[in-house]
Amino acid sequence: MKKTKVWFLFVLSLVILLAGGASSLRPIAREALSPYQKAVVVIRRHVFSRVATAFSRLDLAGRNAELLREVERLRLSDAEVERLAAENCRLRTLLSLPARPGYTAVAAPVLSRGDTSGWWHTLTLGKGANQGLALGDPVVSAAGLLGRITAVSANTADVLLISDSNFRASCEIETGQPEIGIVRGILSGGGHHNGTIELLYTADPLRLRFLRRDFEPPPRARVVTSGLGGGFPRGLVVGHLLESTLASDGLHRTASIVPAVDLADITDVLVLTAWKGDP
Repeated sequence: MKKTKVWFLFVLSLVILLAGGASSLRPIAREALSPYQKAVVVIRRHVFSRVATAFSRLDLAGRNAELLREVERLRLSDAEVERLAAENCRLRTLLSLPARPGYTAVAAPVLSRGDTSGWWHTLTLGKGANQGLALGDPVVSAAGLLGRITAVSANTADVLLISDSNFRASCEIETGQPEIGIVRGILSGGGHHNGTIELLYTADPLRLRFLRRDFEPPPRARVVTSGLGGGFPRGLVVGHLLESTLASDGLHRTASIVPAVDLADITDVLVLTAWKGDP
């Protein structure tokens, strides 16, 4: 019964205010409604503000998460830009190598190193016969000779590196002394150590055999391909001489050669295709 009276007074006061009512009744109606109005104000200030704050925090959290995702996307984009810039620099360096008559240079990416065990001194390239590559084509980098192609499919090719013991190339030492004449030998890879196959980055130095026995080449002398034998054009840098020793029979010298190319860090190469030999 008491609740009914309260609601009746509330409705009556509201009707009086809305209808304009007598001026003497308005203050009474306002006083009757003031507790309810105060309650509405309290609810609006405390409850509504907390709900609005909660939604605002959810919105800020969503925006923050989106900003973090955008930052991550930009970071990935920067990394991709840096990777492409580095790749572009490597390719520009390769393509800036001096042209050699008789061949066309084809840039190729390195797909893998060695076979599935990772032991052999070989590379697999991402280009093949469809791009003009053929058996025996020399493979180089900006620093010097890498090896030669030993197998070709439509879009891939295998490269035997100069570090392999089966590799052979005719080379000469740049003595810097014209009166000495030409000092030539046969280059082969170290490849093995004490009969055990070594990992690429621990391979022995290259071997330059059958050098003239009457001349001891100086350390750090540059070794380049001689162009003889039809395998490689003349003048490709192979490496630098570490030391030389006289063979046990005393008939020739053998030199240890440090490769000019870091064989453990190869990502792109140039293949010299359709080479016909020096004129």
